[in-house]
Amino acid sequence: MSNPCLEWLDINNETHRLDIIDRVFIGRLCKGIDETKRIIVYNSMVSRDHAEIIWSGSRLKIKDLSKNGTWINGVRIAGGSEECLNDGDVIRIGETLFAVRYPGSQLFGEDHSVSGLSTDLTPKEVIVTNVVADIRGFTSMSETEKSYEVYTLMKEVFKQFGKIVNSHNGTVKDHVGDAIYAYWEHGISLSKEQAIMACRNALAQAEALDHIRDELLTINPAAEKLKMGWGVTTGTVTMSNYGMRSSDLALVGDCTNLAFRLSGMANKELKKKILICKTTATLIRDSLDVYDLGEAYVRGREGTLQVFGM
Repeated sequence: MSNPCLEWLDINNETHRLDIIDRVFIGRLCKGIDETKRIIVYNSMVSRDHAEIIWSGSRLKIKDLSKNGTWINGVRIAGGSEECLNDGDVIRIGETLFAVRYPGSQLFGEDHSVSGLSTDLTPKEVIVTNVVADIRGFTSMSETEKSYEVYTLMKEVFKQFGKIVNSHNGTVKDHVGDAIYAYWEHGISLSKEQAIMACRNALAQAEALDHIRDELLTINPAAEKLKMGWGVTTGTVTMSNYGMRSSDLALVGDCTNLAFRLSGMANKELKKKILICKTTATLIRDSLDVYDLGEAYVRGREGTLQVFGM
């Protein structure tokens, strides 16, 4: 059985191939790593040490070490986690696509099919910017419109919004009922860049919503009532996972709860479609228009909170 390998095109469209003997490191620098075990990608979105691919002789895995994320088949894996790789998988790092070649991977058997769903992530405290997009009047819409029409509407919104999150280097965490929740990981210190990308994502989603409504209106009556609000917050969370699947990833923190609360107030109790917390407003105000909406009562919290809009 031959070793697995990676194939990719460089900026000159030349094909490269690297066999994975035990480990391969991918990054912008990979300092101290032997040339036969590293792939250098010159891109500002690629970390100095971005990802590590590990071949144990029975299992091929990739570990994300980056700030801006690693994608497998179009889905971003959780920061710091490990995921199993199969023949034909496509890894995206920065703007470079790596094809995984290992025809013998199907011989891994049942153990591989289970482990391929696992995510090894030690609980850690990180700073994130959360974006929650919430549909207004979903309950009444569900009562008055046909269930299939509501389903197809939600499916299209989630699909388009997921693409927007990915294009802004974010991670879709959940589709929670009538909301889509995504986050941008800063690391251990605040990052203006991550907060700005998260807010630009919210602005892009708000713009896309009008197009989605117009496109679906002639074929889906439920689209006429499509209205949404966004909540954006930045703060510290504990990132871990409750189960064995990537979808079990948990981000626990007050700022996450607040993002959901603000999304429920946006475009409803307060007129702005996008509501943001003070920390987020401070990070982005030099790059994006921010409006001070004053103090507001937020359900489930004591006293008032200074809220900003976009």
